[in-house]
Amino acid sequence: MSSRNNRKISILPLFLRPFIALIALLSLGTFAYMNIEGWNFIDSLFMSVETLSTVGFGTYDPLSEMGKIFTIIYMLFGVILFLYIAAEFAEYVVYTNFGEILSRKNMETKLKNLKDHYIICGYGRTGAEITTQLKNSNLKFVVIDKNPDFDDIAQGQNFIYVMGDATEDETLEKAGINRAKGLFCSLSDDVDNLYLTVSAKNLNPDLIIIARCIKASNEQKFRKAGANNIILPYEISGRRMVASVVKPLVIDFLDVVIHTKGQNLELQMEQFKLKKNSPLEGQTILFSELKQKMGIFIIAIKRGEEFITTPLPDIVLKADDYLITLGTSSQLSKFEKELIS
Repeated sequence: MSSRNNRKISILPLFLRPFIALIALLSLGTFAYMNIEGWNFIDSLFMSVETLSTVGFGTYDPLSEMGKIFTIIYMLFGVILFLYIAAEFAEYVVYTNFGEILSRKNMETKLKNLKDHYIICGYGRTGAEITTQLKNSNLKFVVIDKNPDFDDIAQGQNFIYVMGDATEDETLEKAGINRAKGLFCSLSDDVDNLYLTVSAKNLNPDLIIIARCIKASNEQKFRKAGANNIILPYEISGRRMVASVVKPLVIDFLDVVIHTKGQNLELQMEQFKLKKNSPLEGQTILFSELKQKMGIFIIAIKRGEEFITTPLPDIVLKADDYLITLGTSSQLSKFEKELIS
């Protein structure tokens, strides 16, 4: 349940208590006038309402001494009740408005402090899964969605978000697109994702854009628009289903290595870009002794547009090579710290 819903539930008794007090006082006044003055129920109720509301229409029959004393005390209770209701209502208004203002200010501060983060556009089933995976990888991200219910969902999930249309430049700028590292186009329509790709690339030419493309015929349009990677969900799911039949153990293993966190099998697959002047630059895989010293396996190298899927021990590592590595989380962290950074 979101924080907003919790706030509504906690505020409800503030209105319930004055209502119960009002009913109790009206009942007391009606009963008192019926007994003190001998009036009927309607006249007694009318007098009770008139006294509590301080309208001052007057009475049809003169009040007795006891009736006057009771009316004075009863009227003071009416004023106290009115002040109490006014105070409760003021507290509700201040509490609600202040809470929303403070929440917006905190979100704006978080957005301004973000850098090298990822922007997820669209919080449908795909966007929700992307959010989960980025959380598991401890990566910074912002989610954009225009669904009216998204505000409550985002507060409940406790992540940074922007309410608005992701295809509008103003919304993307609020999400810090100029400081972002990558953007996921996970809107429900190819046209919207294509327009979003063009807008995002125009605002930040260095942005890595991953776009979901429903129709395979639109893939080239996304590439021309500037998307770095195009995901075809139907084609990928079809390949995955066949692979699960033909190579089930391989698929299960890759799922554990790539996606699973905190399992007994700690082996992970990661990619690293070899920077210039790195200790590994100019060395062969054999001479670097990564396997012997750190337990790291280089299972592939991407050099330019070419993938070297079976790198031989005598291959020379060069700056800007992307190394696809296999190892435990601790081994990979040590490798990145000592030889990559």
